[in-house]
Amino acid sequence: MVNDPMVSVVIASYNRADFIYDSIVSVQNQTFTDKEIIVVDDGSTDDTRSILQEFGGQISVIYQSNQGRSAARNNGVMNAKGRLIAFLDSDDVWMHDKLDKQVDMLFDKSDVGLIHTFSDVIDSSGIFIPHESKLRQKLHTQSVKKGYSYESLSENCVMFLSTVMVRRDCWDDVGPMDITIPAFEDWDWYMRLSRKYNVGVIPEILVHFRLHESNTSQKEFFQGRILTCEKHLKWLNEQTAGNENVLNVRRNFYLQLAGAYYVHNDSLQVGLYMRKAIEIDRNVVFNLYNLRYILTMLFSDRVSNTLRQLKRLVIKLMIRNR
Repeated sequence: MVNDPMVSVVIASYNRADFIYDSIVSVQNQTFTDKEIIVVDDGSTDDTRSILQEFGGQISVIYQSNQGRSAARNNGVMNAKGRLIAFLDSDDVWMHDKLDKQVDMLFDKSDVGLIHTFSDVIDSSGIFIPHESKLRQKLHTQSVKKGYSYESLSENCVMFLSTVMVRRDCWDDVGPMDITIPAFEDWDWYMRLSRKYNVGVIPEILVHFRLHESNTSQKEFFQGRILTCEKHLKWLNEQTAGNENVLNVRRNFYLQLAGAYYVHNDSLQVGLYMRKAIEIDRNVVFNLYNLRYILTMLFSDRVSNTLRQLKRLVIKLMIRNR
């Protein structure tokens, strides 16, 4: 009788023929060996199938019609045998000891349901991108200081699925990823999990996140951010209205919605959600990050567009001077 593996690695993929080979090899090269690799091909139309066939019986492959990455991940977990589940996007790459360190921490900390790590950024050729990576480390560090409670994650979530390992029983308890959310589906899932379990972090770069032209589109990000906020606001409406934590989380989602509509150039919606946030907490007006939303609420779209152009110019100058 063959024992089930300790870790199941789930790789969901759609048209990632240029990158998936490196992703799979990075799993095979892990120092932790008690694992299985499950690749779910979500109806790819490129050469993904032929690349997967090169691995033969070293990996398990599930082929499905194109249903979206959440459906693919859910399918992978449903077929997984491990007590621990690790996710890897098919364009990202792991450091060789990533699994070892996460398994050790989950065994040391029985109160932690999910563990993630830091990540840096590489380009389509696998070359390190300094300015993107530096910004990401800053965000990771800030995230650790704020913690990973439901309230903290509703304000800011710097967690990437390729860095995540979760206990299978936690996954079963929280439920699968929401297939109706096109992007930020992992944010929704992290927040749902954080309402029941502690989230841990290994503050080391153990994953290379790949930045390329086929990453998630801005349209998907916009739709996903809106749907996630609306979903959680609906859940919050069912909670005790006077609870301070509930009010703080609701404020955070209003600010998230203001941010989403700001990027989408919809000043009326920005104003609507900023007013809702201010009604809960007037201190949001003193946060410099929210200044652009407040100016959009008070002035015309022309002013807002000017601010965006200035921001882009400053970013370009900063990158050029590095």
